[in-house]
Amino acid sequence: MKKIIPFIIVLAVIVVSVIILKNVLRPQQGMTPSEKAQSIVLGMVTERVQSELAHADKDFANAAQKISSYELSSDSVRNILIGIHSRHSFIVDCCIVDTNGIMIAVEPEEFKSFEGFDINDQAHVQKIHQAHRPVMSNAFMAVEGFQAVDIQFPIFSENNTFIGSLSMLIRPDSMLVDIIKPIIKGIPVNIWVMQNDGIILYDRNEKEIGKNLFTDEMYQPYENLRTLGQEILENNSGYGSYTFLSNTMTEPVEKLCFWETAGLYDMQWKLVLTSALSGAEAQRGSKESVKYIQKNLKNFVQRTDLLTALSENDEESIKKCFENFYTSYPYIYSIQWVDTSATSRFGIPQEHSLINYNYRETHDSINERYQDFISVVDNKESAVFEKNLLEGDSAIFILEPVSSAEQYFGIIYVMLLK
Repeated sequence: MKKIIPFIIVLAVIVVSVIILKNVLRPQQGMTPSEKAQSIVLGMVTERVQSELAHADKDFANAAQKISSYELSSDSVRNILIGIHSRHSFIVDCCIVDTNGIMIAVEPEEFKSFEGFDINDQAHVQKIHQAHRPVMSNAFMAVEGFQAVDIQFPIFSENNTFIGSLSMLIRPDSMLVDIIKPIIKGIPVNIWVMQNDGIILYDRNEKEIGKNLFTDEMYQPYENLRTLGQEILENNSGYGSYTFLSNTMTEPVEKLCFWETAGLYDMQWKLVLTSALSGAEAQRGSKESVKYIQKNLKNFVQRTDLLTALSENDEESIKKCFENFYTSYPYIYSIQWVDTSATSRFGIPQEHSLINYNYRETHDSINERYQDFISVVDNKESAVFEKNLLEGDSAIFILEPVSSAEQYFGIIYVMLLK
């Protein structure tokens, strides 16, 4: 493999010439700097994968031409097979398959025991025997005992008669990790690769390799991922978002993705670059942003400095804590404190907050809809609900009870506009 130029240097060079990229996923002016960088990284990976496949294709064609001059099981042919194997790190073994589908010569030495195996039942073998054209298979379980992809080239005699095929068996996960890992090292993205039928050829999470995006149980809870997967198969490039488990496989997160296509002959590989959307990047009021804020609010109400400020009724210190939370998630509308009497004391920013507004005093008249706040305060339970504001907007309220070991302080809630 060629040495990978450090990402920062490559990125600086490519950004200068980004306007000439052939596979722009969406208008550059409509992308954030982070998205532009991600699309460039994906372009680098796709170009490298396609380059490796194209280089191999040319080498295989030349080898098949040379082999046609020799007896298929001769030492001369074996030397050609050994040469191909040595030139391409992703090739596991090379072999000659006769017109009956029998492996008659296999190299390197460690795989010679497979000579004589009948692989005529494999779809790509049948295809090349019928069409006499190069083929690249879907991933399958090879007789060698691992999931593989086979590339086969037809071999013709001097009078142009089909006499067999040159087969190169590759482990796509090994090939792809050698290309992808150095390019995305240190960058907070992942790249996974899917073939035409939904089988995952490569993912950083090795447990996903070999699974089918559309049928495997792992993916069934994530309908928008499966829907996007179909779109990915139908289009050579694009972008979108979907929900799936985080890199730690512990909780669902929303992910932004770009995809491009590489491949040989009729076979296509879909390369999908993903990055987890933070709450600030998720759509305002989306399920993902609500879950993200709810999780972080639970952590916030346990902060020692906040609990100390609440216990001392230190308004300025409480507001500083609120300001820190508010600036961390700039898409929230406000963060506010409702004390144990169900009075909304204050919040940040002030223009979006109620000040000394007692829900108990008003709920029997015009503000009966605020009974939910009183229930949360009284029951000391987390809650999420949606309500229309007096100013006409619809908002999502995320409420968390807050208490120390000695004292209950009421609730802190965050508002997200829909």
